[in-house]
Order: sequence, then structure tokens, then C-alpha cells
Amino acid sequence: MALFYPPIDFTQPVDIEKAGDYAERKVLESLEVLDDSWHIFHATDWRSFDKYKELRVGEVDLVIFHPHLGLLFVEIKGGGIKLESGKWYYQDALSGVLKAPMKMSPIGQANRSHRYFVERFQKTILNQRILNNTAITYTAWFPDIEWSAPLPPDVPNASFLLDLRHLNDPEKAIRTILTQVCPNSEKWSQQEINTLIQVIAPEVNLMPPLGVTLGNIREKLFRMTDNQIEALRALRNTNRLLVEGCAGSGKTLLAVRLAHDHLLMGKKVLLTCYNKNLAAYLLGEFEGCENIDVINFHELVRKRCEQFGIPYDVPKEAVALPDFFRNTCPDLLEQSLNLDNARYDSIIVDEAFDFLDTWWIALEGLGADDCALYAFYDTNQGVFNSKEGWSPPFKGVSIPLETNLRNTRPIGEFAAKLGQMADTSSYAENKGPLPEVIVYSTPAEMVKQVLKIISELVGVKGRVKADDIVILAPYKHTSSHVGLATIVEDNPKQFTTVMSSAPAGRIRVGTIQTFKGLEADVVILCGVDGQMPACKPANLYVGASRARSMLYLLHHKDFSI
Repeated sequence: MALFYPPIDFTQPVDIEKAGDYAERKVLESLEVLDDSWHIFHATDWRSFDKYKELRVGEVDLVIFHPHLGLLFVEIKGGGIKLESGKWYYQDALSGVLKAPMKMSPIGQANRSHRYFVERFQKTILNQRILNNTAITYTAWFPDIEWSAPLPPDVPNASFLLDLRHLNDPEKAIRTILTQVCPNSEKWSQQEINTLIQVIAPEVNLMPPLGVTLGNIREKLFRMTDNQIEALRALRNTNRLLVEGCAGSGKTLLAVRLAHDHLLMGKKVLLTCYNKNLAAYLLGEFEGCENIDVINFHELVRKRCEQFGIPYDVPKEAVALPDFFRNTCPDLLEQSLNLDNARYDSIIVDEAFDFLDTWWIALEGLGADDCALYAFYDTNQGVFNSKEGWSPPFKGVSIPLETNLRNTRPIGEFAAKLGQMADTSSYAENKGPLPEVIVYSTPAEMVKQVLKIISELVGVKGRVKADDIVILAPYKHTSSHVGLATIVEDNPKQFTTVMSSAPAGRIRVGTIQTFKGLEADVVILCGVDGQMPACKPANLYVGASRARSMLYLLHHKDFSI
């Protein structure tokens, strides 16, 4: 079967009342019997300009091409035809009544299209050889009538005028025309054939840069938070509130909005969390605000010790650090309570799942007699804690957040798989790029892959802003497990280890733990080698779920998802 551009479904009916459409269909159906060396272009619009104005606008009904024979441009005219005193008219096939005159002869119309496309061909590789050694000509086809009158002056001989008789053997008629024009046409190469197709019926497959796509996804996700914010505002006078939600459900955003609401009510507020980078980010949300302290738990303890002269001696021995931060710090905070009568009206805790029971006891001591307590948490994000035996820190109104407003569905489901957990979330955005998984054998190979990804993202095709990209790993960038130290240290204008907010034009590089509670359009999660506890499922879940719109996972060949 001949190759049609665009493809035609001949099983679909055509309107018999539209003579032009019906006539074109008859011709096209007759050409269907040709083999696939024939290329049939139909109903092709064209338009040309010079430097100052539009010159020509037209349509060619049919372009027939064979790589051994050449090109034939065809104007198809259905119904009756009358040529009188050099003027062409449409004529009703039944009554013979003349209709509107044609603007030019059918042969002239075919010639206009022929000349336009030859000019286009001359600007391509076809001008180098083919145009002077192949048949390129034009004619008209009248599929509803048998031409029995004298030939029009712009038809060189009878073989150049096609009518209903030629529907039965179109190949013979077309070959006769083309071989008259050029008896020994050069055979077209595949490159020349492809060029012809691109000129007459170009295939366009342009995708927006990834940066544009990710920006569209980000805007949609951000718009979806309004309903949850309004729901929480309705509960702002509740003094005990537990908000449990999946990663990306908007817990941090809601905590920020709740804090603002309480400030407007004239309350003194403490907004705290575990991660110091998250605290630094949150602090930026309250610039210029009074009556609020935004600080992570351990820095809160350190500052109060400094304020009241209590020794805050961090052990130098690594083995003693966990006990100091888990047990000694809440004791120090309780000591400071006896030295200060100032209290908070509202205490809001984000990342509450990482807070131990003893921390809550100390925190409640910072509250006034009727202090409002709020906890935002996700029991699946246990980077520093385990949900075995864990229970909410107090009794209160419980609000579940079940819609993921951060991640697209492909990312959210992939993160759940990494975390070895069931994904029960609904998603504000179900579509988005699939996470890309890349396997490496050595850290050096992994680093090359990371640099390649970055080059594609920030390049012309991707156009993703560098500060929308974060590189995360279960280990520090200086660790031999990832080998990122050199590229970070040698390229300070491209990379930064400041995680709370990216300086313009720089890619953030850090551990999963330091980025907990934060998010980015693109996350490159690398150095996943399966070693415990760094690569425990909960940790990988947190890392993957930081990505809003695009996620890359680079894992060692010995690690299996």
C-alpha cells in the first residue's frame, strides 16, 4: 500500500454532498493500490512571504512521489467543468448550470504549488543533485468526468490531463507523465527522500523544556493547598491538635500558617522542629515578625543554656554524642525552666515523630498554663526514630492529611516502594516524569553519571534552574561511598552545601537527614549502596519524597529495589 501523508482511514465515510472532498477521496482510493515505494501527500497548505508582505497562500490537493520517477503536483476538480473564452467554471453535474468561476485554471493552481515547493527544495540538499536530474511537474485530475474536448493551452498533451478513466490504472498514467518530463530520473537516496518528506509534511515532535514542565507541575501542586489551609484555620482555636500526614501532604506549610494565625491573635509562639536546615528555612517565613521563636530543638536548648549560664558541653567522643542529644539536652532545657518565667502561648512542633517523650515534657514546661500544643508528623519518616512503640505525645483532636501535595504520583509511588510501605495516598497531580533509575559499579562512575544528569537538566534542552536541583545521599559528600567532595570543593560557584535555601545558580549537595522536611523540584538521590543504617528504607523514603517533580535514583549494582 502507498504511504499517505497524513495517513487515511478509508473505512471512514466522506460527505458525498461536498463534490471537492468526494472527488479527492476517489483519487486517493485509486492510489491505495500502489506499493509502498510511492509517497502520497494530500491536502497540503502552504504560504510564502517576501521581506515586506505575504505573497502567496495556497493548497496543493495532491503530491505524488516515487524515488525512481520524481514528483507530480496535482490539482483535483470534482463535478462538471466548463472552459469558455479562456475562463474556467464549475458546472452542476446534473443540471449543467454554471457555478462560480475559478480564480485560475486547475493547471495554473497546480503550477503555483509546484513553483512554491521547488523554491523550498532549492534551499535544501536536494538542490545539489536531484532537482536537475529528476522529473518535477504538475497537472490536473478530473475524476468525475471523461475529457473529450480540445486540450486547454496549458496542457502539453493528452497524457498530462487525468480524468475518471485513469482511476482504474493510476500508476500507468503517472509513470507516463513523469517519464516524459525526465526519461532517466536519478534514484533518490534515503537522505534525499527524508528531506523531501520534511519539506512537504514535516514531522514535529517538540517537547517543552523540562524546566517548563516542572514549573507547571509546581504551580499546580501549590494551588492545591488552599483547601487544607482553610480546614486548619477552622481549628486554630483547638488547644491540642495532632496532624498526621504522608510526605508531601503540606504539614510544614500548615504549621507555618497556623503560627501566623496565632500571631495575629496576639499569642507568643514557639515553632520548632528537629532539622536545623528546616528551622533555617522556616525562619525566613517569619521575617520581621515579633513574638515568635523559630528554632530547632537542640539549638533552642543551647541558646537557653547560654542565656542562663548553664554549661552546654557537647562530648568530643562520637560514642557519647547520641546520649547527649537524646537525654542530656531535655534535662538541660528543664533546668532552664527554673530560671525564667517567660512562657509561650502556643508551641508548634514540625517533624514531631523525631521528638522523644522526654523532649515533650521539657517543651510543655515552656508553655503557659493554657498553652496550645500542636504536633505535625509522619510515622513513615523515621530517620531518627522508629515507629515501633511510638504514640502521639498528647491527646487531642486528630486531623489526617491523605493527599500528597508535593510529589507527583510517579514519584510518590516510587518513594513508597523504596520505603517498603503501602502507598495509601491520593495525589494532587497524577502525571509527571517517571523517576529515572541508574545503576553504577563504583563511586567514580556514579559521579560521572551525576554530572551528566546535571548537564542535561541545566542545558538548552532542560533549562532547569540550578537552585531547583538538590543532590542527596545517605552519606556526607566527603564520604568515600559517594565521592562528591572533589566536584563540590572545586566548583564553589556551581555547588553549595547550604541546604535551607539555595543561593541563586547553585545546586545544593547534602545528606538525606539534613534535607528532611524540605523539598525541591528535582532530586538526584545517589550513593544508595544498601549499607545499613544509612540506606534503611525509611531513610530512602525521606530522600525520594523530597522531589516535587523529577527524581533520579543512582544505586550500586549490588543494591536491589
